[in-house]
Amino acid sequence: MKPSYSLLKNTIMITQKNLFMSFSGMCIALFMGETANAQFIETMGTAGSGTETIAVHETNNRFDQIAHTYSGTADMRTTTPSTGYPGASGSFNTLIQAQETFVAQDINASMCGVSDSISFGVFKSTNASTGVDFLVLEYSINAGSSWVNIPFTALPTGSGTSHWYQRKVLLPAAAHISTLWLRFRSTLTGSSSANPQFRVDDLTFTCGTTSGENCSNLTSLVEAESATTYCAQIGTNALYASTNMTAPLYQWYNQNGILTGETGDFLTLSTSGTYYAVISNDEGCVLTTEKTYILVYPQPEFCAVSLEGCEGDTVEACASLAASNLLISEYLEGTGNNKYLELFNATCDTVDLADYVLKAYHNGVNVPTYTISLTGTLAPNTAYVIANTNATIWSGTPDLIINNLAFNGNDALELYNTVTLTTADIFGSIGYDPGASWRDITVGSPTLGWSTENKTLVRKSCVYSGIDTRTDLGGISGFKTLTTEWDTLTVNTVSGLGSHVFGPSSYSFSVASGSASIVSSAGKCMQVVIGAGVSSIAVDASFCTFNDCEEINNLITVTDTCHKSRGAIAPVEGSLPSSIVFPNPFTETLSVNYTVEKEGLVTFTIFNLAGEQVFSQTVAAEKGNQETELNLASLSAGTYVCHIQSADKSEEIRIVKSK
Repeated sequence: MKPSYSLLKNTIMITQKNLFMSFSGMCIALFMGETANAQFIETMGTAGSGTETIAVHETNNRFDQIAHTYSGTADMRTTTPSTGYPGASGSFNTLIQAQETFVAQDINASMCGVSDSISFGVFKSTNASTGVDFLVLEYSINAGSSWVNIPFTALPTGSGTSHWYQRKVLLPAAAHISTLWLRFRSTLTGSSSANPQFRVDDLTFTCGTTSGENCSNLTSLVEAESATTYCAQIGTNALYASTNMTAPLYQWYNQNGILTGETGDFLTLSTSGTYYAVISNDEGCVLTTEKTYILVYPQPEFCAVSLEGCEGDTVEACASLAASNLLISEYLEGTGNNKYLELFNATCDTVDLADYVLKAYHNGVNVPTYTISLTGTLAPNTAYVIANTNATIWSGTPDLIINNLAFNGNDALELYNTVTLTTADIFGSIGYDPGASWRDITVGSPTLGWSTENKTLVRKSCVYSGIDTRTDLGGISGFKTLTTEWDTLTVNTVSGLGSHVFGPSSYSFSVASGSASIVSSAGKCMQVVIGAGVSSIAVDASFCTFNDCEEINNLITVTDTCHKSRGAIAPVEGSLPSSIVFPNPFTETLSVNYTVEKEGLVTFTIFNLAGEQVFSQTVAAEKGNQETELNLASLSAGTYVCHIQSADKSEEIRIVKSK
């Protein structure tokens, strides 16, 4: 068994890679008269590469704490290096698969107190895993003969939550011994390829407190209570700050500055923004946490739809998703001067474009480099294309051609409403220059290579809300929604420019109340038979999976306004005897059986419910019972009125064409 070692507070254990730091830290501590205490910092080492067993890693002295013994059935890996939390060391980590273990032996925790804790980095391979479902942290005080669980906080679940986290837990009083063993263990059964798999890195604790805190060794962490991108229907989210600083004081900030009164170690929030905390103490130590971007999507709503007709009529109703503002729907950063930008009206009403301007922020500036005024109106579900004066690769006709539309991959854009004085949408990260572009360089990422340079970017059809708050984030990943809200196409792709596919990926309809019935549905539209009185049809839709939103205001109202059954006859004065139409509803042809009292011409005229004539046919008819077949294949599905006119008599019958 290897001996255990402890050093002075705020020094680092002697390792191959930091011997000098340990020695100089010890000298400083001795001259300052600090009290000895226990410390353990294991980053799993940086030397070597690839995959090794724990035993090989141990034999080659690749662990930081070479004075300790490590064992277990897990592997040491350099893939998926730790990142995203303070002090993440990268390089080697421990991959723990089904039924595998990682054990650190003979750690001196004898000087630990009730307020001392263990921290570690943990990665989960699936979005669904909570970490605590199959990964266990345990300690032993009898050299591994028995183990006691140390609970830690569950990891967030949902889309995009498969990544690294840091967890911090109090070290139980019973574990305050000089020969402590710690073990990570997967309780999952199955093969080594079974999911979830876990990775562990940066196992750390420092025990004991003294005066004269060394501020250089302090760390901080901010974690969200739930996913950082979520739907407003969830309500509030919370951020939790933690640190190893003695007697910390907290002050929270967002992209606009200080948040007055927010001085606790957690922050409750309900709006989009970038949040961070400044942590300080009376010893003069100050830490600023990493920034956390929170994106809150509004619940999706549908445009109001109200239909009227007669009981028994079949009518078509279509659901239209509603945005609260214009969206930037396509960005084309082509070769040379081939720069295009597409805006889309996803609202329920025609928009006056004079209420909007487009601002560009070049190379990380905070003040617009140029501002483009828009003109004209834009109808719902239509696009508006702005082109650089010298752009040539699109054969369509831009709505606005202007030399000021000039951008490269590192320039941010803002669509701004000058009437409400609010931001409608943002592309990029205003105030920050990412270099050549915002981009994803994560190895193994499904969006690896996505970039704002030399690409055509198209907004996903299910995105119904613009980014109305600046991210206040630098670096190549500062454009936080690049890989979630946009699809990337190759440079100079213009095939979809000028139109935008908008709305959920699928719809379903059901009768929420009343006696209406649904005949069929396709896409966002349905055929519904009007019932007596007023009926409500509920619309359910599938949206982007990254925000887990459910729709509201999703009822289509269908009202019986004439209280007549389908196919009922509405005779006028001097009418023909009642005629019969069949089949009703019909698909392409309609047969009319009628009686003529006097030989002559009979005209069949079809009107839609707006009173517009859509079809007419005249035949010569002999006296007596007759039958005429009308070819109505060209009509759209819906309800119509068939007007039958002879020399001196007429009749009207409601008819329905189905799909």
